[in-house]
Amino acid sequence: MEISNKVFFITGASRGLGRGMAEAALKRGAKVFIAGSNAKTGEETLAALQKEYGADNVRFGKCDVSNKDQFTATFQSAVNSFGQIDVMVNNAGILNEKTWELMIAINVNAVIWETNLAMEHMRKDKGGRGGVIINTASVVGLAPFFWFPVYTATKHAVVGFTKSWASNPNMPSMGVRLACLCPSAADTNLIHPKPDQCICYDSLMAYLDVLEIVPVSAVGDAFIKLVQDEDSNGKLIAIMPGSVSFYTEQVLDPPLMMPKLDTSQDAKK
Repeated sequence: MEISNKVFFITGASRGLGRGMAEAALKRGAKVFIAGSNAKTGEETLAALQKEYGADNVRFGKCDVSNKDQFTATFQSAVNSFGQIDVMVNNAGILNEKTWELMIAINVNAVIWETNLAMEHMRKDKGGRGGVIINTASVVGLAPFFWFPVYTATKHAVVGFTKSWASNPNMPSMGVRLACLCPSAADTNLIHPKPDQCICYDSLMAYLDVLEIVPVSAVGDAFIKLVQDEDSNGKLIAIMPGSVSFYTEQVLDPPLMMPKLDTSQDAKK
């Protein structure tokens, strides 16, 4: 997909990875609606981005993604502002094992209904223009991490949900691609949990002391590649630290475990 003049809707975009992805898209001529739960931070980010990339190219909406009605209204506001959404980025997430029910609501439930809402808006077979949906998972969605078992479970859920949607044999007629962004520990607030927000806190701190942190800009660059790649449906891109100055990335194709499916009209009913 060509980035210029496309409309991006990004949750959790007031700071961190979401803001990095918003800037990466804006630099390439996109229009971006940033959604965030903190009005003050969101307005500050909006002002900074509008100053840099133009007032007509960025909008902000305060939104608690765990509130389905509020999110739906914010999504509609974005559609009203820009006419359509071409790229949906479900990025909002929290890491707090103490409030695991809320973590599941934000990291899993919200991603599911946001994806489904975007699909209904984008699907060509239902009058939409097609599009791309990117769900932010993590490398912890690909392997076990004992420091935060519920958070890890939520990211496994995002990976499984995204790849399962993408494997639908009717995706070509829908005209929508789904893919997953799986960064290693990136330079955001999530890598600074409090002792009661994880398990074995001292062990985690010792691990983070020796772990190379991925810069937000590296995640933004990988994100753009997923959007641009017309063959990215069902793919994961894992962004791992390589050295002090560089990072490495690996595109993982979905495993060929599905049996051959009957895609005839009778099978679609």
